[in-house]
Amino acid sequence: MKDKEIPNYWTGKCFGCSTVNSYSLRLRFFLSENGCYTKCSVPDYLCGMDGIAHGGMIALLLDEVCEWTLIARIGKMAFTREISVRYLKPVLTNTEIVVEAKIETQDGKNAVLRSTVHSKDNELMAESESKWTLTNPSTIAKISKIDESLLKKFLAKYPVGTSP
Repeated sequence: MKDKEIPNYWTGKCFGCSTVNSYSLRLRFFLSENGCYTKCSVPDYLCGMDGIAHGGMIALLLDEVCEWTLIARIGKMAFTREISVRYLKPVLTNTEIVVEAKIETQDGKNAVLRSTVHSKDNELMAESESKWTLTNPSTIAKISKIDESLLKKFLAKYPVGTSP
């Protein structure tokens, strides 16, 4: 995988990627051939059973890498409409994993993405298919506490058809 980092211009409090939220995982994303990925580890305090990452955290990672794939590849934010996760092997805490997503299909309103979690030895640990509703800044602003102009400025840094 080529390590070309996707700049994170987000100033919000997202639990996955925020640089200002002290509880954030501070995920960093990189371009892959058809999507993007992150390398990370789940800290012990986010375990299910001691030493094993909570399944909800794995779902969060799969979801987060999909959102960043949509931002980086098509310049859009989206809402998760549906996510299906298959847990294949336990993910140990404090162990590096690679979480990657690719756009399977996309039109002007919807997208379907496939995302995976692999061990650093490339063993498949979990996989997901998710369906997304592509949205615009005004819709997000209406239902969140985020100013529409901030959303527009953020997305303008990820133009459609170009790579960061």
